[in-house]
Amino acid sequence: MTEEKRDLRNVARREGGRMARFGGVGVANTIVDLIVFSALVAAQVSPVAANIASFLAGNLQSYLLNSRITFRVEGAPAPLSLRGYSKFLAAHLFSLALSTAVLLLLAHRIGPMPAKGVAILLGFVCNYAASAFFVFGASHGERRGA
Repeated sequence: MTEEKRDLRNVARREGGRMARFGGVGVANTIVDLIVFSALVAAQVSPVAANIASFLAGNLQSYLLNSRITFRVEGAPAPLSLRGYSKFLAAHLFSLALSTAVLLLLAHRIGPMPAKGVAILLGFVCNYAASAFFVFGASHGERRGA
């Protein structure tokens, strides 16, 4: 095996592991989102306000866990900052808008649930790429080739 192929396999293995950890963190965030949403609705908070609050709770947890679990480099967690979280939130809000557009375009053609499946897959890829290269990538030298 050539050095170039070995390097490519190492990158694929590393990013595959990160994507799996990112997905696991996403499951935990979804659980938090549902718990917060359910509690707020049970407390007579409007569903829209509850959804915004639960999204933000899950999103903040996502930022914290991804910095500690998914995007560690050589055992060091990614640094946390208000600027970093702002970038993370912006990326996820963009993904939310994109997945909503996918739903609007596809739901009447293939049905709402298959359209939601496509939107989830697209959102996962978009969120991972934004997190890996836009949010956490600049904080570690490996992303810049150092």
